[in-house]
Amino acid sequence: MISNIAESVNTANKDARELSVTALLEFTRALIERRHNTNMMNATGSFTFLGKKCHKMLEDNEVLSQGMRVRSSTEYVHTVTDGCKRFIVCLRKMNCACGRFQLDELPCGHALTIL
Repeated sequence: MISNIAESVNTANKDARELSVTALLEFTRALIERRHNTNMMNATGSFTFLGKKCHKMLEDNEVLSQGMRVRSSTEYVHTVTDGCKRFIVCLRKMNCACGRFQLDELPCGHALTIL
């Protein structure tokens, strides 16, 4: 077990140290890509069932999100238009002007439209 990131990188590229700089950089890029893909596949494969009530709420919110339009203000702040009403959603703070995102602690229909 290695806890120091520098030791981990040194151990991983031990065989590539004798390569030229460009080959070493290519080796490092490929190593990072493989590790990222492995971690992504592990995260994608993990699943937690929320429970019937929460699952039903998410399904209902997904149906509500179908007819909405999104305008991005910044990376995390978006304006969602639902008919003639507008809602401001901040994904970083996990809040929506409708109040459901904060209350339920599950994405409301407006947040699901963005996601």
